[in-house]
Amino acid sequence: MNDTKELRIQEEKQLHKLKKYLFVINPISGEVDKSDLAELLDDFAITYKWDYKVYNTNGLDDKKQLTGLLQEYKPEIVVAAGGDGTVSLVAQLIQGTDMVLGIIPAGSGNGFSKDLGIPQNNFSASLQALIHGRIARMDTLLANEFFFMHLADIGFNAHIVKLFNKSSSRGLVTYMRFVLREFFKYPTNYYRIVTDNGEFRGNAFMVTVANSNQYGSNLTINPDGHWGDGKFEVIIIKRFAKKEALRIFYRLLTKKINFSPHCIIIQCTRATVFCEKKKTLQYDGELARKVRKVEFGIKPGNLQVIVP
Repeated sequence: MNDTKELRIQEEKQLHKLKKYLFVINPISGEVDKSDLAELLDDFAITYKWDYKVYNTNGLDDKKQLTGLLQEYKPEIVVAAGGDGTVSLVAQLIQGTDMVLGIIPAGSGNGFSKDLGIPQNNFSASLQALIHGRIARMDTLLANEFFFMHLADIGFNAHIVKLFNKSSSRGLVTYMRFVLREFFKYPTNYYRIVTDNGEFRGNAFMVTVANSNQYGSNLTINPDGHWGDGKFEVIIIKRFAKKEALRIFYRLLTKKINFSPHCIIIQCTRATVFCEKKKTLQYDGELARKVRKVEFGIKPGNLQVIVP
């Protein structure tokens, strides 16, 4: 970890002194069985003398209900138990406050929690990470008016997210099925991208703005990015011949897309993406309306998060 990243690690607050928890649980995320989580929470609360409440998301007015609960209950740590969408929802509500974000991975892909090094597929281990971890400062971003903290993009992956969200089945297998089905036939589009560190004009397969490294599918789009360095990366996968598709996919799988001649990565703090045609924008797994222009910005160190 370089000096910039070290400066982001904040250990002034001792986690063992924080006792007031709010757990925000998405009961349907990722088709993951969460029935034993309630019992684990009781056990941990007794052992570590927690005061805690649970809010189960309903997909209707979660933001309004959670805002009221945060104001009333005033938790010290807010733990998102779900996928990247649930984590992003909680992060948006507590950004810029003294409240600390905790994560229990329980979604289809959990790309962001993987980047943080949080234990996967093990509720007990994730809870232990909340107890024995440390508090770090991370950056948050905006895509036009939309908050995100992990990844936003226009093009291929946004297309996959749209298909996935419409699907009756969930999980990583479903997501990867769409990726493999669409990867070889998705058309390129013309983009103009202006940043505070360079420009791009041309046809691209997809444009991703990343505050971290990988998608939940374990495909790494931004190998050298870091969530707390005060910058983000614009990753452009340019037009490529169909015979190159497998090579591109392999580089994404092996964390080497930055070595591809079809990939351009621009590290910056501001970026504007202009689309020749209206394109779908996705941010942390959520879909926005189709856009012709997206302005990206960053708020350095805007969120406290527990990392192992």
